[in-house]
Amino acid sequence: MSASDSYQFLAQRRSASLLVEPYPDRSHVEKILQVGGTVPDHGALKPYRFVVISGEGREKFADAMVNAGLEAKGSLDEKKQAKLKAKAFAAPMQVVIVFSPEEDDKIPEWEQMAAASCTGYALVLAANALGFGAVWKSFGFQEGSVMKQLFQLQGKERILGWVNIGTDKERERSLRTALDLKKFALFIP
Repeated sequence: MSASDSYQFLAQRRSASLLVEPYPDRSHVEKILQVGGTVPDHGALKPYRFVVISGEGREKFADAMVNAGLEAKGSLDEKKQAKLKAKAFAAPMQVVIVFSPEEDDKIPEWEQMAAASCTGYALVLAANALGFGAVWKSFGFQEGSVMKQLFQLQGKERILGWVNIGTDKERERSLRTALDLKKFALFIP
């Protein structure tokens, strides 16, 4: 791939919200996860880990999301519970990004979280490069007790979100609007 092709791939990237089967097989998933591990990471601490969910695991993920919502809100009506459960079935596979900070005198936790957050975008790009659709998702609650157990969260670990992966259901998409550099960039000569 030429530099121009690489640029176009990045510049035209779009999140794929309608994802169906097939999803990546184990060898493709491992390639995607390897790319997740290439993000900028001061001190090479790797303050993250991944949980791959597919098949029946999505039902466990759905139950964990509802539990988190119930623990956060005290109660949720059936419609809100169904909406939370549906998140686990929006794609045939999810890769959950777990922030796993390391104690380090030189590298503050915020910088470690920045590195862990970069993995989400790297996972999306890797899935796209292998021909799959992907989108980074999250939900509005902290991890509940069921999710902590399901993902084996320890200490200060927390969920940053997950990447839905599958085959992009073909649909028309508008071109991405160019970033207004007058608003979002400052050039200092």
